[in-house]
Amino acid sequence: MPELVLHQFESSPFCDKVRRLLHYKQKPYRTHEVPPTETLVRLRRLNPTGKVPVLEHREVVISDSTEIARYLEDTFPEPPIFPTDPKARALCHILEDWADESLYFYEAWFRFGLSENAGEFSRRSSQSEPPLLRRATERALPTLMRNVLRLQGIGRKPPERVLTDFDRHLEALERWLGDGDWLVCEHLTVADVAVYAQLSCAAETAEAQGVVADHPTALAWMERVNGATSPPV
Repeated sequence: MPELVLHQFESSPFCDKVRRLLHYKQKPYRTHEVPPTETLVRLRRLNPTGKVPVLEHREVVISDSTEIARYLEDTFPEPPIFPTDPKARALCHILEDWADESLYFYEAWFRFGLSENAGEFSRRSSQSEPPLLRRATERALPTLMRNVLRLQGIGRKPPERVLTDFDRHLEALERWLGDGDWLVCEHLTVADVAVYAQLSCAAETAEAQGVVADHPTALAWMERVNGATSPPV
């Protein structure tokens, strides 16, 4: 049985980020799908914040995808997911933070902020709940996420403004990539995986997919990241 256990929401971009890093480093693992209501009590025994992902490795418990990435690099250094050059490593950190703290809210807006998508993604996010709680969770998630998005600010913008802003991020990504294969250096890094995870989850919606499709350089890069980090067939 694998020594690595990932406690996750399958639909979370942060959990997808960790899964892809594990695949890239060719480390077998098993998953525990955490029902949303479990974060209120049981998960807090592993992570006081009640958030996923949480990775268990023997007696070690690591929470937060950023900290998990650093643990994986320290524990399983090959293949590397961080550059050796200090400036490149700093850039890697900045881009990872851009993904986790900015692009995440676009992903959440596309999936939960748009009423035409909220029902589907709430159902998907509630499948691990016991039957008696599943329906209540489905109903609660859209309101919860809309409140989060409003507090952050993106939820108070008109949809056309959000789409324009998202397109601006994709355009910036296109310019940054230029004719390069990866975001930071000559090999894939955690920055590539972090940005990809947010964009690919957003692109599960028709609205975001249409924006991404208008940026062929970014789309080709996404295909490279997916090819490098998908589980073996």
